[in-house]
Amino acid sequence: MHGPGIAQPPPSGTPTPGTLAFLRVIFVAMPVLTCGFLAWAATLRVAIVTRSALNWSLFVGNVALNVLWVGFLAQDNTDDFSSPAGNTGMFGMLMTGAAAIAYYLYADFKHYRGHAARYAGYYPPSVTPGYRPPANSGYGYGGPTRPVAGPQAQQPQGRQPQPQQPQPQQPQPRIDQVRAELDELSDLLRRDSRDSRDSRDGGDGGDGDRR
Repeated sequence: MHGPGIAQPPPSGTPTPGTLAFLRVIFVAMPVLTCGFLAWAATLRVAIVTRSALNWSLFVGNVALNVLWVGFLAQDNTDDFSSPAGNTGMFGMLMTGAAAIAYYLYADFKHYRGHAARYAGYYPPSVTPGYRPPANSGYGYGGPTRPVAGPQAQQPQGRQPQPQQPQPQQPQPRIDQVRAELDELSDLLRRDSRDSRDSRDGGDGGDGDRR
C-alpha cells in the first residue's frame, strides 16, 4: 500500500511567526532610515535564507549600485545635493532601496509560505506525563505489529468431569496358605475321628471277653 506518508518535522532552525515579523520590520526599516544606503542588507538576508544563485547575484548587483550612487553623491559640492550629480545619486539610492525592500518582502514571504506548506501535515506530539510509547509501534511506524489476542473459546456450561480418585488396593488373599491350613484342619479332623473310632472299638471288645 502506498500512502502520502507521515509529514516530517520542520528543521530546528525554522523561525517562529513572531520572529519572522520582527526580522521583516528590521530589514525594511534599515533601507528606509538610511535612504537606501543599507538596502544591500535586505538582499543579503534573502540570499542567505534561500541560498539561490539568483539572489546572490542580486545582492552583488545591489552592492555595486550602492557604490555607484555613493560616487555620484561624492561629486556633489552642495549641502542639499542639489547638483545634477547629487540629484542622480540621491534618486538612484532611493530607487535602489525601494526595489530592494519590495523584492525582499516578496522573496521572504514566498520562501516561508512554501516552507510552511511542505510541513503542514506535521503536528508536534503532545507529551503526557508518565506516558511511555510501546515497543512495537505498529503499522506505519516501521515496527512489527503486536499480535491481537482473539476471543477465548467459551467452554460449555455443564457438569465438569470429576477426576477419579485412586482406589486403595485390597490385599490379595494368600490362597496357598489358606489351602494349606484347610488341609491341615481336615487331616486333624480325620485323625480325631479315627482315634475316637479306635477307642470305641477297643472298649466294645473288652466287654465281650468278660462275658
